[in-house]
Amino acid sequence: MPLDQIKVDIDNLTVGMYVSRLDRPWINTPFPLQGYYIREFDDISTLRHYCDYVYIDIRRGKSPVDPAFLQTLDTQVSTEKPSAGQSGKIIKAKKLKTKKGVYKQTTSPRHEVKNALKIKNLADLAISYIEIAMKNNEQLPLEETRKVVSVMVQDIIRNPDAFIWLNKIKNKDEHLYGHTVRASIWAVALGRHMGLSTQALNNLAMGIMISDVGKCKLPDNLLKQDPSDMSADDLIRYQTHVLKALKILKQSSTPLDKQVLAIVANMHERHNGSGYPRGISAEQIPYLAKIAGIASTYDEMTFPRNNEFGLSPSDTIFKLYNMIDQEFQQDLVEEFIRAIGIYPAGSLVELSTGETAMVLEQNPERKLRPSIIILLNEDRKPYRKYKIVDMMKKQERKGLQLDILYSLPIGSYGADPASIYSSVFTSRWPFTNIAC
Repeated sequence: MPLDQIKVDIDNLTVGMYVSRLDRPWINTPFPLQGYYIREFDDISTLRHYCDYVYIDIRRGKSPVDPAFLQTLDTQVSTEKPSAGQSGKIIKAKKLKTKKGVYKQTTSPRHEVKNALKIKNLADLAISYIEIAMKNNEQLPLEETRKVVSVMVQDIIRNPDAFIWLNKIKNKDEHLYGHTVRASIWAVALGRHMGLSTQALNNLAMGIMISDVGKCKLPDNLLKQDPSDMSADDLIRYQTHVLKALKILKQSSTPLDKQVLAIVANMHERHNGSGYPRGISAEQIPYLAKIAGIASTYDEMTFPRNNEFGLSPSDTIFKLYNMIDQEFQQDLVEEFIRAIGIYPAGSLVELSTGETAMVLEQNPERKLRPSIIILLNEDRKPYRKYKIVDMMKKQERKGLQLDILYSLPIGSYGADPASIYSSVFTSRWPFTNIAC
């Protein structure tokens, strides 16, 4: 059974899910053989006559995230304990210390994103220079990378949504280490939310940015494989990239903060001891390494190595939620959800009106009621002008309660964040503010 196929009881189905398998042969039912979307509640009622449970494809439709859990984002994240997972063992750790309200958002994405794009491009360039230096056995440009990181952190502090929007853009020819820049942005956004000092945020971003230097010492045929598909021997060889990175960094002429090295050494460790290279757990894992680990995992799920489309943001959150007290401790997952939200800036979403929209900016108090740009009508046809709606102010549209039903994978219906970015945040401004 593929990992993206989930068994769901009939009573737990909802509009927006994609039914891929039944608990009986399709030919014994009136449904199409190739599967279908649940577009209205009558579809569920019909299913109930034939099936006790079905399998849904979370890459093509909505995940079975607990609605009660989602609603807590408008107040506080649920503290209800999830199941212990397959191992049945829950690892406990001390609650993470946080300082809320340390940083305030001082600019809007519209004013910040142009500058953010320049800085993100510099960060991408810095990583490519590190890659080139490693391949040519040259000194790593760590000091230059540190300067770029410092500027990037200051901009994320001013407005994380601008960078989070840019994190939805992935170039098709992106090099192997592209995800380290995105992961550092997710991590700094989380660290900012948790009130980490500027120095800690700089160390966090720097640690992630240089964490993959050891992979330059691995053979290309190994790097092209997905770790989940590797043989036991290849996986052991692959995991040596951490120790290779530490050796390279410690031999560098540029001194690095101990926190940076600790992030490189421990960001692949997991709460229950299932990580590498040492298999340590819980309190043994440094605080910043825990943040780096969850940020990197989130990015890998939304931008998988060998797949064109990753999981949608809400589906990724669902998977992280099921990792609580296994790969990641509970309060870390909850703080990540609070910081990033179910629908981060740049997310493509399906509305209750049947229209398709992209999230422009989150509302800090009500994560489920962001400002959105309505792109496509209910027939998936683009509007002549993009329509902006602040969901906090407008609760109805076209005579219907306006809600986000579920998020969609990046690129769905041909809606490319890069092209939307170009239109929204440049001199071309095909916007119209509308009343619902």
